[in-house]
Amino acid sequence: MPCYFFHLSFGQRLVPDEEGFELPNRSAACREALAVVRDLTNPELSGGSRRWASWFLEVADDNGRFFRTPIGHPALEVVTPEAPRAMAGKVVWPSRPVTQDPKGRTAEIIRQMLACRQQTAQLLQDNQAIRRELSKLFLASRRIRIRANRLVALAQATGN
Repeated sequence: MPCYFFHLSFGQRLVPDEEGFELPNRSAACREALAVVRDLTNPELSGGSRRWASWFLEVADDNGRFFRTPIGHPALEVVTPEAPRAMAGKVVWPSRPVTQDPKGRTAEIIRQMLACRQQTAQLLQDNQAIRRELSKLFLASRRIRIRANRLVALAQATGN
């Protein structure tokens, strides 16, 4: 079985996996990497994802790195034409130059995103409350239907 290495990186710093793990294929290595990220960001196991902000988990085999995923909160990384990053065998170039945001548009977009997330969370809570109420009404109507059928059967039996 091939050996896969799970390296941790933070900016230019790399914490290499010297031993590696034997896994059947690259897909299994990617699944294992995602499971590791889930464990690292689980607040009950590791104290949460904040401590892993801007860190990446990189998976490599004998041919080099082929999978890279952020750990914790999404990290921002500057990619320049002089230093492209290889991801999944493809070189990723920036679509446009990285520039400053003098008018604070980014902050406004983030505020809007947070407001949308809060609204979505409220809508999900409302949806759950409505589902519970509908479930209660369905059960009540079911009981009424059963009683009505019994009454009709009794009326028919006494009328004959």
